[in-house]
Amino acid sequence: MRILVVSPVLPYPNHSGGAIRIAQLLRALAREHDVTLLASKPARLDPEEARRALAPIAVIPVSVGWVIGEGPTRAKRLWQSRSLVSSRSALYWMLAGPLLDELRRLDWQRFDIVQVEYSPLGLLPLPRSLPLVIDGHNIEHRVLERISQRSGWLRGLWMRRECQRVRREEITAWRRASLCLAVSRVEAEEMRRCGARRVAVIPNGVDVRQMPFLPFDAAEPDHIVFVGNLRYWPNVEGVLWFVREVWPAIRARIPSARFSIVGYDPPSALGVLSAIDGVRLIGTVPVVTPWLARASVVVVPLRAGSGTRLKILEAFAAGRPVVTTSLGLEGIDAEPGRHVLVADDAASFGSAVVDLLSSSHHRAALAAEARRLVERSYDWDRIGEQLLAVYRQFALETWTG
Repeated sequence: MRILVVSPVLPYPNHSGGAIRIAQLLRALAREHDVTLLASKPARLDPEEARRALAPIAVIPVSVGWVIGEGPTRAKRLWQSRSLVSSRSALYWMLAGPLLDELRRLDWQRFDIVQVEYSPLGLLPLPRSLPLVIDGHNIEHRVLERISQRSGWLRGLWMRRECQRVRREEITAWRRASLCLAVSRVEAEEMRRCGARRVAVIPNGVDVRQMPFLPFDAAEPDHIVFVGNLRYWPNVEGVLWFVREVWPAIRARIPSARFSIVGYDPPSALGVLSAIDGVRLIGTVPVVTPWLARASVVVVPLRAGSGTRLKILEAFAAGRPVVTTSLGLEGIDAEPGRHVLVADDAASFGSAVVDLLSSSHHRAALAAEARRLVERSYDWDRIGEQLLAVYRQFALETWTG
């Protein structure tokens, strides 16, 4: 089939979980199909470099002033302001607005099917004659809902209004789509409850071959590490909560403990954390593997968001024990106590970290079980085959009746 994929982010370079998912799944589709990607790209990014990196996928880059994962820009604010005079959400305009002109110029006869990345793009003005596939990534209104609960009254008021609009848009898009892809059973069930006609679970994953099981003796004693995109607000909020609410108790029990915060493009709100004893803001690094290698424990203190966390799967693959929240583990078929430790309040989270730092046997047991889990269920090669099987069945039912 000739598949057009429309995305609000060009998955090169891969600074975010969403970009990693797009790149991995499109490479899988390209093994059996002719795939064209129309995607927003930062103005500074060389399109030819991206085309070479993503080959054999054909790329139609759209140069824009803001893309997912970047800090606020004038272009972002302008797209957000469209929602003030429109029935559509600010999120829709930020994701879809930059792509509209290029979509109008397309020769739609070149394609058999359209796949969009992120549910709000299901409302793009696409030909109804072409089957529509939505890769959901997250349930976006759930992300906004959880953020609004942790915001001040004015921002919370705006976020609740935005949440209502995005929920309406997502439900409309799911009902319009011929096929929805969900990252977990939880999200698939919500899509079905809201009227999606056909839903398949295609989880997030990790490249097991590129993420070797790291030797335990490479880990530095009492070294705790967070790895994640620091332009994603739930990650920032989680790190701030960990340092403010959890870290003092850990240091009181293990004075030698150190905490390193590793992630793409940290905002200024995190800059003050390096002044706290034992805490270092590392920020952007070319490769995260050396920091995972140095970690005795990886923490994912997420308290907002949706989807599934690739950073947990990467730590599992690398052989590093993880402490996270129930929300952080949402969508991953891992068993608390066997593959990962889960705690939702500050005291329990701190105790779980201390317990792991104090027991090399416990760390090794969790790490071994977690590695087996990703090899069995979350390797990108296996997930790519699942996606191809879904597409084969979908094509069979769509064109043969």
